Amino acid sequence: MTAVLPEAYTTSMLVTEAANRDHVTDFVARNGGSPELVAHTAALRLYLRVPHFLTEWVTEPELRTAVARALAMDIVAMKLLDDLMDDDTGLNRVELACLCLHLHLTALREMCELAADARAVTDVLEHDFTAVCTGQIRTKSHRAENLDEWCANASTYGATFLGCYGSLSAICGREERSVDPARRFAEAFGTIITIADDLTDYDRNGEREGNLGHLMRTGAVPAQDVEALLERLRAQALDAVREQPASSGLVPVVGLYTDDVLDRLLPRHLVH
Repeated sequence: MTAVLPEAYTTSMLVTEAANRDHVTDFVARNGGSPELVAHTAALRLYLRVPHFLTEWVTEPELRTAVARALAMDIVAMKLLDDLMDDDTGLNRVELACLCLHLHLTALREMCELAADARAVTDVLEHDFTAVCTGQIRTKSHRAENLDEWCANASTYGATFLGCYGSLSAICGREERSVDPARRFAEAFGTIITIADDLTDYDRNGEREGNLGHLMRTGAVPAQDVEALLERLRAQALDAVREQPASSGLVPVVGLYTDDVLDRLLPRHLVH
């Protein structure tokens, strides 16, 4: 049975998501974004919501809000870059490119101002996005043919991508002792989200080559192997979360997202 988030947690999560949405869409509109791009940005719910999860380690409320806002701006910037590369949204590519860059640079300034050491922010971004970018190039040139190869690809655009923002949340929130658990949670959670996206994109976008759902349907990856991977990721995320009481609110979040993949998405791709 899929887990359910406590009502109070859901309320606070949605408040963060709405505040991030308003901040980012206002920025896009003020800086030349078309109504279509503003609407596209407003619809990026998980991208606007995930900073709430990543900032669980930040205990000072006003600082947490500021960190979540900066993370949301940069995460949305990277989503617009992804849209630009895929060229499947119908949005103006000049707008995507310009707003992506503008959002990123503004978020970078905000993150550097929030952190005790601005160099720590730029070091993490340089290191992690070297892995993300080289991984994306590799993924496009060599599509996964088995689960090990799929995991290697997902380790860049899923685990390292969100892991970067896990690290940045603790750095910008001045909770340096939390950098390691925040990152380990984000890497595991990012891979769970990547599995969900791949299984959804099989139907939504017609993805086939290298897609995890396609690998399952063709028999290259047994369903039980994906189930075992999800349980390992669940355990890794929970281990990180339980290291510090401040992040205990993430326990049902891990259950909700993992169970959703197991209960709703995986059965669609079972080989009968």
